[in-house]
Amino acid sequence: MSDVIVFKGAVTYPITLDPTVWVFDDRKFDLNAYTGEDDPALSKQMQYLQGTGTQWDKELREGAQLPSERKSLAEERKVLEGDYGIRLDPFIANAAPLPEATHVRLHRESQEPIVLPISEARRAILQFAKAGKPIKEDGPVYFYLPEVLLNKEAPITGITALEFFSA
Repeated sequence: MSDVIVFKGAVTYPITLDPTVWVFDDRKFDLNAYTGEDDPALSKQMQYLQGTGTQWDKELREGAQLPSERKSLAEERKVLEGDYGIRLDPFIANAAPLPEATHVRLHRESQEPIVLPISEARRAILQFAKAGKPIKEDGPVYFYLPEVLLNKEAPITGITALEFFSA
């Protein structure tokens, strides 16, 4: 089993992803709370903007206070117990597929590769943690399209590389 995923083929920047470090990424989200209604990144951005506005108003009324630096123990434990995922689209954007690239081939460790249009791959969600632990069996990630995740269907497993190409 591979612990990393390689982006190769018709890309400007071939990259290697290490899903074990995504637990520290702010773009991660809890898959158990996923509803498919909106992009969690946009939701977080809206929460951030609303929280910033509320804090600004509070500081105008009451004056500034020093922030609490330590997360609560419950918040720290929650990170160690959940099923987490991250969207694939930002990584595809970082690899910068060449204009002629139209499809992506998901190379899998012990199975036939799967071919998807890049537009479908951009919608994908990669599960990188199950019960707070990195995915070892059939990992390092489980590949879901949003509708598959919502219907609790089986993910695509054993991905070792994403190869971009023109069909």
